[in-house]
Amino acid sequence: MISQLSITFGSKDVLEQVQAKNPDRPMLLLETTTSGEQLALLDVSGQESVFASPVHYDIKLHRGTTDWGRFVNFMYFDNLSPDDQKVFNSKANHFVTTDEMPEGLHAIYFMKEEHNRSNNIILTVWDTSEDFAVWKRDERFKPFVYFQRPLNNYHEASYQSVEQDN
Repeated sequence: MISQLSITFGSKDVLEQVQAKNPDRPMLLLETTTSGEQLALLDVSGQESVFASPVHYDIKLHRGTTDWGRFVNFMYFDNLSPDDQKVFNSKANHFVTTDEMPEGLHAIYFMKEEHNRSNNIILTVWDTSEDFAVWKRDERFKPFVYFQRPLNNYHEASYQSVEQDN
């Protein structure tokens, strides 16, 4: 299992050039599912980053496959109090290691940002955005609802794979 993921952002041309210069690395070119053309390149090799401006995530827990060709969601939970951090760690650990995986979920990662250890990230890989939306209304998501407060700087980003030019 890899212990770290790296991500960077930029234009399609620049990100495709990075991929072309590193053909031996598994990287996923992603586009946001929200409005606007916001692109990201996710390096899932677990190796030292080749990005000029990377954001590194240390993987604490992982469950599922390593197939990345689907809908990808990042949920960020920051500014947790020490007590909330303990509870969050427990809930994330339980979900990743013991809960039954929801329909359409292929992988879940519980991560910490390398340079901001208080930033907790739950990365999920799904068949479709609809499967993700169903999970967020499901009983199994309820343990995380408490942490979705503005005080915790909760935000999320959803992506899908970009068709590449050949």
